[in-house]
Amino acid sequence: MKHYKHLTKRDRIKIETLYNQGKKNCEIAKILRVHESTISRELKRGLYIKRSTKLIEIAGYSCDLAQNRYENNLLAKGVSIKIGCDYKYAKFIEDKIADEHYSPAAVLGEIKRKDLSFKTSICVSTLYSYIEKDVFGRITNKDLPIKSTRKRKYNKVRERMHKRLLGNSIEDRNISVETRDDFGH
Repeated sequence: MKHYKHLTKRDRIKIETLYNQGKKNCEIAKILRVHESTISRELKRGLYIKRSTKLIEIAGYSCDLAQNRYENNLLAKGVSIKIGCDYKYAKFIEDKIADEHYSPAAVLGEIKRKDLSFKTSICVSTLYSYIEKDVFGRITNKDLPIKSTRKRKYNKVRERMHKRLLGNSIEDRNISVETRDDFGH
């Protein structure tokens, strides 16, 4: 069973050091215990061209450049935005919220009520998510009627009293209890 792992920043530093020492891809791969193609792809990811003082172009590898490209590629993962190419739909939503001060739920309700048809449709939670991620240029959480002023409620920490302290103290009991004439005293 094969186990795959991503290269870390430390691995990239090792690759840069070994590459600058003139090691071949297969030697670097053996040291890091990865496949040769992994090293080849990694060298392409961090490749840059530098010029020497004699104006000769030399290829080099930068672990920082490779790490930045790796992190940017990670950001591109995931599902694409549903509203992506439906500019009319996005503009309608943006105008209603920014100009007419509608809430996101009211905008989507208005679309259903007027039977407007667009290429795509989204739900309220998706719309809130898009506003949170700054998909719309003119809308932020500050433009929303409730979300901008709503603050989190904090529960006050109370000292917990022991159950026995909630009732009357044994010192405050009736004198008739001392005689133990009644059952249970």
